[in-house]
Amino acid sequence: MTRFRAVLFDMDGVLVDSEPHWRRVWREEVFVDAERGTPSLDEVTGRNYRESLRELADEYGFPKDVEHYAGLFDDAADEVYGERVTLTPGVTDLFATLRDRGHAVAIVSSSPREWIRAVVDRFDLPVDAVVSAMDVDGPGKPAPGVYEHAAERLDVAPVECIVVEDSAHGVRAGADAGATVVRFRRDEAATAIEGADAVAEDPADLRETVLGLLDGE
Repeated sequence: MTRFRAVLFDMDGVLVDSEPHWRRVWREEVFVDAERGTPSLDEVTGRNYRESLRELADEYGFPKDVEHYAGLFDDAADEVYGERVTLTPGVTDLFATLRDRGHAVAIVSSSPREWIRAVVDRFDLPVDAVVSAMDVDGPGKPAPGVYEHAAERLDVAPVECIVVEDSAHGVRAGADAGATVVRFRRDEAATAIEGADAVAEDPADLRETVLGLLDGE
């Protein structure tokens, strides 16, 4: 019998192809304003955008306040999630299979709750919980708190969870929470990184990998 009771999915870069849209905002509307040095996408990918903006402002300096740059993301979110993103193939069937087998399914994201709900509602995703980094007192990913909070919401222990993540920050958060982490990237083939227990190369492999872990393979 499997020790896993829940599967927790990151959203951006895992369930939907939103990362290219956000990378454009970072590069073309935020990074270009840096007054000291050049920020990198590695610093912000997988993290809450407001936390990232505050840290970038301290390190690199920007001519406008953090709320101005946060507003760029807020203004773009409706179009990105309501019109532009597409769902990773097979996700709805995978969610349904997991729930039919008695496993809880949650989306655990650095994005605001309303962005996550937009994706859940638009694609009619069958989930048991939606958890945003903004639901947690304390820092978001790579800190483990958001995954610990998600496990608590589902009444399971983190060690009983499989986490599916694309970014290094997200992988670290899941691993530090004590979960088993599968790395999967919607935009490109994932590679093994520290903290990831398994790597899925494409949507079909993601399904096979998650179900294989649940079956003890």
